[in-house]
Amino acid sequence: METDNGAGDTAPPIAARHSLDMPSFTGEAGGVRLGTLVAIRWMAVAGQAGCLLLVEILFGFEVRPGITLPVVMVSAALNLWLALTRNANLRLTDRQATIQLAFDLVHLASLLFLTGGLANPFSVLMLAPTCVSASILGRRSTYFLILISVLSVSALAFTPFSLPWQGPPPDFSPLYLAGLWAALTFTLAFLALYMARVGREGRARARALAATQIALEREQRLAALGGLAAAAAHELGTPLGTILLAVRERLAETRRQKDAPADLITDLELIADETDRCRAILARLGEHRQAGPEHPFADSRLEALVREAAAPHEDRKVPIRYHASAGLQPVLNRTPEAIHAIRNIVENAVGYARDAVDIHLAWDDAYVSVAVDDDGPGFDPHVERHLGEPYVTTRQPSAGRDGGLGLGLFIAKTLLERTGADIRFGRAPTGGARVRIRWPRGLLPRTPDAAR
Repeated sequence: METDNGAGDTAPPIAARHSLDMPSFTGEAGGVRLGTLVAIRWMAVAGQAGCLLLVEILFGFEVRPGITLPVVMVSAALNLWLALTRNANLRLTDRQATIQLAFDLVHLASLLFLTGGLANPFSVLMLAPTCVSASILGRRSTYFLILISVLSVSALAFTPFSLPWQGPPPDFSPLYLAGLWAALTFTLAFLALYMARVGREGRARARALAATQIALEREQRLAALGGLAAAAAHELGTPLGTILLAVRERLAETRRQKDAPADLITDLELIADETDRCRAILARLGEHRQAGPEHPFADSRLEALVREAAAPHEDRKVPIRYHASAGLQPVLNRTPEAIHAIRNIVENAVGYARDAVDIHLAWDDAYVSVAVDDDGPGFDPHVERHLGEPYVTTRQPSAGRDGGLGLGLFIAKTLLERTGADIRFGRAPTGGARVRIRWPRGLLPRTPDAAR
């Protein structure tokens, strides 16, 4: 069957679907605690000082304590100053954290420069500050620290100080040192960029999941509000009926009195009419109650659920047409997840459609599916494979409309997957975009009579 549900008179310009919007984490106050960096630096100071003393005393190697220990003390002095003058719970901005980590890099490079440079086995520690920065800082800060690290590693290759040793230190081939420099540089850049990418995706997904949770909680509050309204209608029905009965009896007695004031009769009639109106409103609320005492959400036939989800967008610029297979419709749980997700998908389709949005409802013994088609520009192939990921948007800014945040389809996909559905993005037969939702029949309520 096919139903035309109206269209809006005007429509905003249609934006081409060709953008992959993956905003980077640019860094902001609240990223990392000062106390965390101070604690890590204290561990580094203890490790550096302990290692120098151990090698000097236990192994008898010359570690030049006259210049190496003062370098370690510089870091300790900075840490002590920060601990005494700053709040350990202070959240550093991206720039402040970058300065702190850049100091750690230069300090470690200086200590390695004085103890053999690249020949020192502890030169691998140059990877640590940059990798830490990649996990908490923005792109620009990470690139800056990678540059500092590469320059520092390069300087270590030309140190005039030999590796601490008993007797003549080993003579390393320049080719070996060049290979060590290349290995450290490549590993440093690779690990930093890898951790930066993983960190950004994790933060983006966390923010998107938070938005999903907010949307779901909103739907649950609306559903709970409907149940409360129905309960209020039931509870208020009895006292309103008593009030109406008393007012009508008083009105009848007053009318029988020949000298009754006309104003009193008018007031009693008004009270009776308004009380009866309140009872009618509460009765309508009771009729719309969807939840029972044992089931938090009632079951609904497929088309009714989809129509309810799409209802807020039926009066927009294009009509929404429904096409359902013949026969008894399957029953679905009327959950906030399903309604909010389908509503997001329909909103996206209506926003891009030129003439109409077609919703196809189909089912067989294995699956129940809903396909939302529009006749707009369709999904760009470069973006299609990323759809459903957080902060991937197909909506570009245009006249009278802002670009999307890229959370709508992610939220819809996440909520539908909670109901056991599979969601796919592709091209509609009309050339526009198609979003297909499919539930395994075994996950649906086995109460087909409820759909009659």
